[in-house]
Amino acid sequence: MSNSGNDTLPYDEQVQVLIAGGSLVGLSAAVFLQHNGIQSLVVERHPAPARLPRARAINPRTMELFRALGLEETMRAAQSPIADYTLMVRVESLAGTEIERLFEGDFGDEEVASPTSWCSIDQDQLEPILVEHAQKLGCALHFNTELVSFEQDEQGVTAVIRERATGQERRVRASYLLGADGNRSTVRDTLGITTQGPGLVYHSTNIVFEADLHEAERGRRIMLCYISNPELPDGQGFLMPIDGQKRWQLSIALHPERGERREDFTDEYGLKLIRLATGIPDLEAKIVQAYPWDPVKVGVWEMMPRYVEQYQSGRVFLAGDSAHAILPTGAMGASTGIQDAFNLAWKLALVLKGQATPALLTSYAEERTPIGQLMVEQTMQRFAHRVGNDASSLIDNASLIFGYRYRHGAFIAEPGAEKASLTQKPGTLSGEPGTRAPHVWLERAGERLSTIDLFGRSFVLLSGAEGASWHEAAQRVAARLALKLDSCQIGAQGLQDVDSRWQAAYGVSAAGASLVRPDGFVAWRSRDGVEDAEATLEQVLLRLLGRTTA
Repeated sequence: MSNSGNDTLPYDEQVQVLIAGGSLVGLSAAVFLQHNGIQSLVVERHPAPARLPRARAINPRTMELFRALGLEETMRAAQSPIADYTLMVRVESLAGTEIERLFEGDFGDEEVASPTSWCSIDQDQLEPILVEHAQKLGCALHFNTELVSFEQDEQGVTAVIRERATGQERRVRASYLLGADGNRSTVRDTLGITTQGPGLVYHSTNIVFEADLHEAERGRRIMLCYISNPELPDGQGFLMPIDGQKRWQLSIALHPERGERREDFTDEYGLKLIRLATGIPDLEAKIVQAYPWDPVKVGVWEMMPRYVEQYQSGRVFLAGDSAHAILPTGAMGASTGIQDAFNLAWKLALVLKGQATPALLTSYAEERTPIGQLMVEQTMQRFAHRVGNDASSLIDNASLIFGYRYRHGAFIAEPGAEKASLTQKPGTLSGEPGTRAPHVWLERAGERLSTIDLFGRSFVLLSGAEGASWHEAAQRVAARLALKLDSCQIGAQGLQDVDSRWQAAYGVSAAGASLVRPDGFVAWRSRDGVEDAEATLEQVLLRLLGRTTA
């Protein structure tokens, strides 16, 4: 896909990174890049951010990333009115027999693994926050604009974008292109990248309605109802509250292969389905429009879990649903895509600033491809469990969120890492390169903070009370490499290990050191002191940045 001749032609706009897709992943990528000093242009074909909840929660690992950007409090202030609804049930109907209460892991494991926690924020509340933050940072956002085509050469990507309202086309030149344009990705299809996976589970409709269901709830704070009713299409449906008052969403199967269309969903038919799902034959309910710009009230989306095995093609990358379409069971989809974006953003920033070679970018696919596949498989397991089928290989939430590891990528692996389990309990994390750096409480000037709070925008070298040589080496190496590198000596410099856990948690002695990446994953460690800390650290960083293979 080469078009080097385009470099002689004028462009309407030039940007460092062009992002196709302005939903959660694309907007997050723009924010992450801008925090690293990289300008991006986002094009989104829809005229406005989300108008339905869709993704309804952000997991604690992803909240750590937003916390590093100072967005945690803003997000919590905009939490869903059903933020404290945690019950999942399988029922014959909302008012009828409760078959089973669904449990998928101990939240206690998650609570001790991080300084933050789940944020129950609906997608239609989070996207405007990201839009506002991106605009404050100077990101260019173009809604109602679509990516028409693109070509890449050795120096960059040339794309044509079109304003959908006017039909006007513009030519954009970018150093890199990120496809965050969903499970029907134009970027992925243009690259010819194929998907793997079990295929279509079914098409699901979104019927948004208003009704008083307080009596049927019976005091239960139900987050999600899985309904087993033979009179519903395919014998099942999914019912969830939107505002905790009167607005609800019912999802049931649609079969286009049988000639069924969402356009044929009349209010009368929709009301029939709502009454079956709620178990109230005479319920009064008002069906409301799912999307303001869509004349058809009922929305529809594909339940098609799949993943790609190629996240990069030259200067073009995939992230989010374009790389892995994850079922909504477990609230892993949005968080996994946002973590994709963070992983790529800091690497792109180092390469675009000339601090790392493009070799660093190959680690994006090496690291994220197995995780995308894992999340697809595990959400399928959760779906099977929730609808009453066997789920023999279900991994608990805490291990999925905090305990996954990278087997290959931008870190210096220790012997045996390639054979280690892909996930582990967060309480067993021990500072091994390729795993998330453990959460340990520290104290500075009477203020409590986590080791996690030290990460987010640069490499960080942590050393123990006897590791002054590491701290001094970090300052000299950072200056020589023109690289932002923070250094924290725990047990000195006023940074205290209040629970005396840091050394054990990170697997180092008081004279040892741990190098943590901007995304909070351990890149390398020295379990003890070394004779020449400066030379050792410099060689490690040069290798991580792709500036040497030694």
